[in-house]
Amino acid sequence: MAKKQQPPGEPMDLGNMRRLGVRRLVATCLNDACRHHGVIDVSKYPDDTPVSSFVSKIVCAKCGARGRHIDMRPNWKEQAAQPSLTGKQWR
Repeated sequence: MAKKQQPPGEPMDLGNMRRLGVRRLVATCLNDACRHHGVIDVSKYPDDTPVSSFVSKIVCAKCGARGRHIDMRPNWKEQAAQPSLTGKQWR
């Protein structure tokens, strides 16, 4: 299986994520039979902590998957709605 390529630039850290209005991470199990997901509060961690550093620490509570079987992302759904350049509201 080919390794996912990182986008150019530095990885997202918690400080950048917080400046964008997001305080939690979403972890999703990539096991097709499971697909369990959870929201993780990371407010006690320092701003310079990369989001990717949490992947190795997370274990799926439903099936026990870990590592590359977990997808970790900022919880963009909690970000406040931004005014649209076209005036159309998407959320």
